[in-house]
Amino acid sequence: MKTYDKGDKLPEHYKECLINLMTFQADSEYAGAQRVAENHRFAPRPEEAYRLSKKVMEEMGHGYYIWNLLRDLDVDVDSRLHELASNPENPDSSKVNVINGFRKENWSTWFECWEDVALFSTVVTPAAVAFLGQYRECSYLPWARVNVRIHKEEHGHLAFGVWASKRCIEFGGEKTREFMQERIAKFMQVGLGFYGRPSEGGKKSEMFDIYHEYGLKVKTPEELQAEYLELLEDRLGDIGFVLPQGVEPNYDMRVGYGVE
Repeated sequence: MKTYDKGDKLPEHYKECLINLMTFQADSEYAGAQRVAENHRFAPRPEEAYRLSKKVMEEMGHGYYIWNLLRDLDVDVDSRLHELASNPENPDSSKVNVINGFRKENWSTWFECWEDVALFSTVVTPAAVAFLGQYRECSYLPWARVNVRIHKEEHGHLAFGVWASKRCIEFGGEKTREFMQERIAKFMQVGLGFYGRPSEGGKKSEMFDIYHEYGLKVKTPEELQAEYLELLEDRLGDIGFVLPQGVEPNYDMRVGYGVE
C-alpha cells in the first residue's frame, strides 16, 4: 500500500476520495456534537450532565482535528463550520457531508429519556470505535495519526455509556434494567448499519472497492461489523444486558448526503 504524508503530491482521484471521506468524518463529528449537546435536557444529575458535556467537547474536537488537516488540502473549512453553526438542524447538503443519523429529524426520534442517552453511547459508539479505528492504518498518514487520538477518545465515550447505563440501573433497579434491555435493539440497528452495505453482493457501496484499493478504508464492512459485535457483546455483558438476536441493520442512518 502506497502511503502519503503532509506535503506530498497526491494523485488527483486519490485526493478527491480522501477529501470525500475526511469531510464526511469532520462534518459528522461536529454535527454529532451538536446533537449530543441537545441531550442535556435528559440529564438526571449534575455528574451525568458534566460527563456528557465532556463528550460534546471531544466530538467537536474530532471535527476540529480533521478540519485542520483539510486546510492543508485546500478545503474551505471555515464555510463548513459556518453552515453547521448557522443551520444546525438542517445544514445544506451541498455544503457539508453529514451522516444521516446526525440530522435532527432522525436523531430526535431515538431519544425519549436519559436511558436512551446512556444506551446510545453503549450500543452505537462501539461501531464508531471499530469504524474510525481502521483509519489509524490508512494510506494518508496525517489522517492516520489524528485518528489514533480520536480512537482513544471514542473508547472513552464507550466507557461513558457503560458508566451511565450502570448508573441508570443503580438508581432505577431491575425495572430500569428490563426497560433498557428492551431498547437496545433500536440502537443496534444503527450500529449494525454503520459501515455501509456488505462489500460483496449487488447492494454494496459503489465506492468501497476504490477506497479499499487506495488504502483509505482498510477493512471490509463484514470485518468491522464482526469487531463491533464482539465489542458490543462484551460491554453489554459487563452491564448485565444480553445481546439481542435477529436485529437488522439500518443502512439509511449510515449513508451521508453524498457519501457511502
